[in-house]
Amino acid sequence: MKTRSMAALAAAILSPVAMAQSNVTVYGVLDLAVESGRTSGATTTRIDSSAVAPVRLGFQGTEDLGGGTQAIFRLESGFNADTGTLANGGALFGREAWAGLKGDLGQVQVGVNYTPLFLSYVTYSMGELNTLGWGNATNNFVFVPAARTSNSIRYTSPSYQGFTLRAFYGVGNENADGQPHGLGQTSGAALIYRNGKLSVDLDYMQQNYAAGSTLSPLVPAQTGRYYLFGASYDFGLVKPAFLYQAHRGSADITAANNTSFANPDNHFFELDALVRVSTNGTLLLSYGQYSKSRNSAGNAKSYAVRHDYSLSKRTGLYAGVTRVKNGSAASFTAAPAAGPGIPVAPGQGINSAIVGIIHRF
Repeated sequence: MKTRSMAALAAAILSPVAMAQSNVTVYGVLDLAVESGRTSGATTTRIDSSAVAPVRLGFQGTEDLGGGTQAIFRLESGFNADTGTLANGGALFGREAWAGLKGDLGQVQVGVNYTPLFLSYVTYSMGELNTLGWGNATNNFVFVPAARTSNSIRYTSPSYQGFTLRAFYGVGNENADGQPHGLGQTSGAALIYRNGKLSVDLDYMQQNYAAGSTLSPLVPAQTGRYYLFGASYDFGLVKPAFLYQAHRGSADITAANNTSFANPDNHFFELDALVRVSTNGTLLLSYGQYSKSRNSAGNAKSYAVRHDYSLSKRTGLYAGVTRVKNGSAASFTAAPAAGPGIPVAPGQGINSAIVGIIHRF
């Protein structure tokens, strides 16, 4: 009895110490909406999951290792709130899955990571309830494989005089059978500047792709290059932002293909602004253009107005209208933050309206 009492006392004394050294948080986002879009003379009305904010359930944690160093991790799963099924191709933790270290020299993380390019998208393609969502021109035009890769390493430096460096490397397919050597290999860096209300990002990224409709180890991978500039300034009542991205190195590609990482040469921009119309309400104004190199028929324009209204710190409502106007060979749609938008045939535009709710926990 005395031995068990001493063990219980020791556990009671040591338990708070262990709790203080490590921390695990469970978090999530639910986003459901009703969207109605008209294209090709027909109207589609649907329940939309992840329109403004990707629906997700996540686990993140830290452990104090001493000397100012922490072990960190995040596991994040995307799912469809309207059906309960997994998103991200059915991957359990397809949004993020990484572990790393954080200390005086910066932060390094290994696993499934967002690229520095994506982190600039979510900074300048703005919204009050969430960024890079329904209504944002960048969200309509972005090439998904450039935003996140598996088997990758990301480094973020400490901030010095307002400057921060992000560096990234993804190994790609790791020489999988039947695929070109180095397919999907991704590397890049971003220089970030923050000074009060001013934000500026400069990004460069390159990613290996395969030309042709069929993957073959006999066809060597080629390299596409991304260049990005983003800036914003918060005036208080109005916060404008500008994002510009160019992609080069794939003159032989005529259509985007996620499987082969092939993205046609193009450039696009988004000019957007947040207008704080009330204590709890913010108006998003977004305009953008996509230009396809050597083929103006692939060009597109995006216009949107969305009102975000916060009911509390965790719950908000939104409503908006958007129009995407396509050239004769383009088929961009009003894309949600995650998942497919209403299909649009080449040369057709879409007019869409949405009303939805977001809850965070």
